[in-house]
Amino acid sequence: MAQVKGIAVLGLIKFIKKNMKDALPKIVASLPPETKKYMDEHILLTEWYPYKLYTDLLKTMDKVIGRGDLSYCIEQGRLSAQHDLSTVYRIFLNFVSPRLIVTKAMSIWNSYYDAGQVEAGMLADNGISVTIKEFPDIDIAHVKNAQGWLEQFLVMCKFKEVKSGIEKCQCYGDPFTELRFTYKSQGG
Repeated sequence: MAQVKGIAVLGLIKFIKKNMKDALPKIVASLPPETKKYMDEHILLTEWYPYKLYTDLLKTMDKVIGRGDLSYCIEQGRLSAQHDLSTVYRIFLNFVSPRLIVTKAMSIWNSYYDAGQVEAGMLADNGISVTIKEFPDIDIAHVKNAQGWLEQFLVMCKFKEVKSGIEKCQCYGDPFTELRFTYKSQGG
């Protein structure tokens, strides 16, 4: 079973506390019992935790705050990117090549997850493909969250009319997960 670093879980909890002040107790109360027990412990930044803790938090947040259709997972990804790219990862905003932007962003994957390999490739007509391989228990809530994060990343790098979609997903039985992004370049 995949694991997630405590920093990712704590980042999500911090986001909920900051943006939805009274929602955390409702979210924690709605978590499955096997996940809720971790919320009673002190989560450490550098420790590994079950991946399900992170995805249960995402899905429960979406049910409590959003509409329960996982669209809030995309929105939370966008909002997290705004935070991350204005603080810790702001150096990434200096890159102008879309492939380099996404490749650099994906280079941090293994800092957060102990499963999956991520690759970025260019598509014709101003497009990028991000492929996640070898993550068989990947959850669609996480995929949508990553989709929103990368979409906002491109927007913050001054690309226009950024659109994204999930082409394939291991959670639906595909051999790998593929996100696609289209955009208009910075110059026009």
